[in-house]
This record gives sequence, C-alpha cells and structure tokens, in this order.
Amino acid sequence: MMQGPPLAAIDLGTKSILMVIGQRTEQGIRIIADEHAIVRLGEGVDVQGFLSQKAMDRACHQITVYAEIALRLGVQTIAAWGTSALRDAVNRQLLIERVFKENRINLRPLSGEQEALLTFRGAQFGKNDLEHCAVIDIGGGSTEIALGTPSHLQFSLSLDIGSVRLSERFFCQLPPKPKALAQARNQIETALGTLPPINPDLPIIAVSGTPLVLAALDKGKDRFNEPSLDGHYLNTERIRQMSTELLEMDYPSLCSLSPIGSERADGIGAGGLILSTFLEQFGLRGVCVSLRGLRYGLLERMVQASEE
Repeated sequence: MMQGPPLAAIDLGTKSILMVIGQRTEQGIRIIADEHAIVRLGEGVDVQGFLSQKAMDRACHQITVYAEIALRLGVQTIAAWGTSALRDAVNRQLLIERVFKENRINLRPLSGEQEALLTFRGAQFGKNDLEHCAVIDIGGGSTEIALGTPSHLQFSLSLDIGSVRLSERFFCQLPPKPKALAQARNQIETALGTLPPINPDLPIIAVSGTPLVLAALDKGKDRFNEPSLDGHYLNTERIRQMSTELLEMDYPSLCSLSPIGSERADGIGAGGLILSTFLEQFGLRGVCVSLRGLRYGLLERMVQASEE
C-alpha cells in the first residue's frame, strides 16, 4: 500500500473546535497533529435558535488558523463537520458559506446518528484489543451514546443534553440552587430514559472535555489533554464525588483549577452531572477515558474514501 497524502478533519462542536491531521501508511493511519480550541459556537443557540455574529467570527478565525497549520504540514484535503449547534441553528447556511468563501473548506452538518456512530469508531481508534463496549461523548449541545463492536453497532443515539445547553438553561449562577440542580438532573434522567438497558459489566469509554477534566483532577494534572490521561479509569463513585464537589463551587473557584480554567468553568458542573447520572441510572461501574473521539472517526472515514 502506498503512503497517502496528509488529510485534516475538523470537528466544529457547540463549545470546542478540534482538528486531527493524519496520513495513511502501510501500518495504518499515522497521526501528524491534533489541535484543540474553544470557540463557543453554540453560545445562545438553545434559547435564540441561531448562531450569533460573534460566535461565527470566533469559529471562522479558528478555522483559518487550522487551515494555516494544515497547509504548513502539507495537507491537501481539509474537511469540516458541525455538530449540535450547527444542526440546531436556523442561520447555519451563513456560516457554511462564509467558511467556504474564506478558506475553501466545505463545512457540513453532521446528524446526531452519524455523530454517535463516528464517535464510537473514533474512540476505538488504535485500540485493536476492544470488542464489545459503549462510548459516551458529552458535548456542549448534545450527548452521544453508542454501543456495539467495531464490526456491528447495536445502537447509537444522540440526546439533546449537553454541558452548554444545560448550563444555559439551569446554571445561570454557580453554584446552582437546589431547585435548578434538581431540574437539570430530571431533564438528564428523562433523556437517558430513551436508551435501552446497558450491561453493567460492559466496558464504557468516555470521550470529550468533561471526562478528561475529571481524569486530570483525579491524577493531579494541570492539563486536561495530557497524553497520560488516555486510558485512565474512573469508577462511578469517584465521578459522583467529583461531580458533587464541582457543583458546590462558585465560578472563581472553578476557574482557579488549572485543568478547568475560565474556558470550562461554566460547563464542567453540568458535564459531570450528565456523566454521573448516566452511570448511576444504568448501574455502570465506571469509565475508561479516551483522548480520541469524533474527529478520529471523521479522519478514518476520509482515509477510507480516499482509497476508493
């Protein structure tokens, strides 16, 4: 098999924007770069229904930065996909057209079902020893849960609960009041009620910022994307404990924790609540944290398409 050209996949989420660059080799896909930034594209979308000008400005600026990085690394093809915020926004076409005009990059909305499927595959990128497992991805606007094997997916669902969405609805002040906390928990439980039963012994992989921040706090690391966090195991009781502690802290205190900082302080409590409620509601033992996720599934699909 000949070596393929470098390809770049951009995952434009409700809060974060991620880019992974990889290249097909005889041994598989070699990762060249993995970039992360916060742009808050979905700020206000849950209430207003549209993307704000400032949010689009932030997203477009970061896509330009990513395009420049990709160009320096010899990338010939860049593709971008938007998730919950882009799906929900009535004015998404404005952003799609602007991204193409400024950088000649095609930005496409990704359906919730596609997001769950590709996140499942991306979470297992490079893990050839995994068979049956479940993957949970807590995003800013939605949460994707998928279960199955690399060759057969039993189900994949996208739920309209996310750290940004819940924070904007219920956590207008930190720490949240008991009534707001109860309302948020009830909404999470209702959404999770649409899922089929999950075997308590099933391995669970958790991707995205929330589990990585919890893993960093658990291991005493300053950075939530520290490579040593990949594969770190957190049991349900530890997640519940940390989630409770974070929900009792005010905004300045959360900002002072280095894995969180000002970029994640407003959403980490809601994210932790989603994860702990999920584990408790299904009687699951814990999660294995992964640094990978949707962008790796997107890259893998791009590589496969280039081979056809």
